[in-house]
Amino acid sequence: MMLWCYFMVVFTNPGAVPENWRHAAEGDGMYANNSSTISNNVATDCVNPPSTSEEQGHAPRYCSRCQNGKPPRCHHCSICDRCVLKMDHHCVWVVNCVGARNYKYFLLFLVYTFLETVLDTLVLLPSFIIFFHDGSRRPSSAGDIAILFLAFVLNLAFALSLLCFICMHTSLAASNTTSIEVKDL
Repeated sequence: MMLWCYFMVVFTNPGAVPENWRHAAEGDGMYANNSSTISNNVATDCVNPPSTSEEQGHAPRYCSRCQNGKPPRCHHCSICDRCVLKMDHHCVWVVNCVGARNYKYFLLFLVYTFLETVLDTLVLLPSFIIFFHDGSRRPSSAGDIAILFLAFVLNLAFALSLLCFICMHTSLAASNTTSIEVKDL
């Protein structure tokens, strides 16, 4: 499941804004262009979407880099060089942006990776305890001792850091915000 979620995050389009997307005429109430609508590209499970600049009477937004219309909650990724709907961040571990369409897979990937590192830590725990308590049952070579110690400590540290990421992204998902929106507040 961890590998499946990883490949889904990597290969799923995060929700890029379609080429030549423009805001609909004022008073229309929908965002659309000639070829596609933004509702086809964003999940409709948004509970409390923030008010848009059009609802507040401001002019429609445009991306200066893409020269394209910029829907609400859209941000330009300088690494991917595209605008992404409900962009959370560009993740170097998955070499892709995390946005509206692949956020679920990203969160599941974090959870499955956390579970895998906790399982590794639990499997190494008995050997780690023997390492400190019973000197006669220690592995004979210094390399085995170093590998056991490093594997246990690194898995434990990685599991704890993943737990922090999971808590942060779960609270962001529960409040229907992204890390970019929280940073801009």
